Formats: sequence, C-alpha cells, structure tokens
Amino acid sequence: MENFNFSSIIEDKKNSLPEQIAYHIMKKIVIGELVQGTRLIESNIAKELNVSNIPVREAFYILQSTGVIERSPRKGVRVKSFSIQEMNDYTDALIELFNLAIDYSKSKWDEEKVNYLQNCLKEAEEQLAEKNILEYVVKVSDLCQHIFQVADNKAFIKFYSDITFITNAYSQMKWGDVEKTESRSIYLRAMVDALIHSDFEQTKKSFEILTRKSLNIE
Repeated sequence: MENFNFSSIIEDKKNSLPEQIAYHIMKKIVIGELVQGTRLIESNIAKELNVSNIPVREAFYILQSTGVIERSPRKGVRVKSFSIQEMNDYTDALIELFNLAIDYSKSKWDEEKVNYLQNCLKEAEEQLAEKNILEYVVKVSDLCQHIFQVADNKAFIKFYSDITFITNAYSQMKWGDVEKTESRSIYLRAMVDALIHSDFEQTKKSFEILTRKSLNIE
C-alpha cells in the first residue's frame, strides 16, 4: 500500500495483482466510466480481468482505504458519492496543505529539483497537446507530488496522496472537456514559473485557482 499512489495509475506493471486491479478500477473512475454510486460486483470484475475473486476483493480493500469506494451491508461495494460540502472541505484542505508544502520547500530548491519540475511541466503539456487527458492529469499529479517531496515532510506527502485520489475521483468527467482543461493549464505554467522565480505567494495563488477551477468550486 505504501507505493499505491495516483501517479502510478498508468504505470502499474511492477505492482502486485491486487494493486494492478485497483489501478484498473481507479482509472475507470477517473475517466468517468464508473460514475459515483456505481455498484462494483466482485465476480464481474474478476471475469472481466480473467482473475479469481480474491485479488479483486483485495483491490476493493485498497481502494476503500483511499476513500474512493465504500462498502455497506445492504448496498455492497460502490464508487463513493461525494457531496459538494465534502468536496469544499477536501479542496480547502488540499490548498492549505499545498501552502504548507511551499513554505517548507522554500530553502530546499536547487538546480536539479527545478529541472525536474520543468520536465514535469513539459511532459504534462505534451500530453495535453496530444489530448491525452488522463496522462496529463497524472503528469500534473507528478509535478505537485515533486513539490511535496522537496518539502520533505512525510505527513504532507501522505495527506496529499490521500486527497489526490478523492479529488480526481470526484472530478472524473470535468477533465474530459479538453478546451476547458487547456484553458486551466495556464495556471499550471504560472505556478511553475512563479516557483522557479521564488515567488512563493504567487505559486500558492496559481495552485488555488487551478485547483478550484479543476473542481468547479469557485
């Protein structure tokens, strides 16, 4: 579970079978193929992937721990539905967490870390130009994850990973609008440019705008 993170959703070849199945399900949730409230039937997924029920059951436990699916005695396992209030809370928490990470990272940026950040941005923009929206979202997650890693606070990294699963599960269909995703991408570049120039307050502002627009919470 320690290595189960959103950034690996399209790079799951080295993961265990339950993790691969969990990524398979998560990918369907993110792209909107499995919408909120959809029931997940263990035997159907096992048949689809030609595996036994056991790794599917384990995949359910992995996804349940991320908060994107829920299990109840009468309704079974379902993709979790999030209320607007819940997403407001998660969004506010994500923005505050990012602000803390920026503050912790201020003195830790060097040429190597900046170059990696710029490469993440370049890869994200290349995926967006090709209209590979899922890959773009993953690259954006990589970029933000790097900022948390530079901050070098394990609690921040864990909380960010947890929230990222939930926010991307919630925003599933919104990323599919390529034109709107392209229009929001200017805030990603603005965020990176500000960070490169040590304008940390502008970095925070750009991230907040990007996040709220991405989740349509403005």
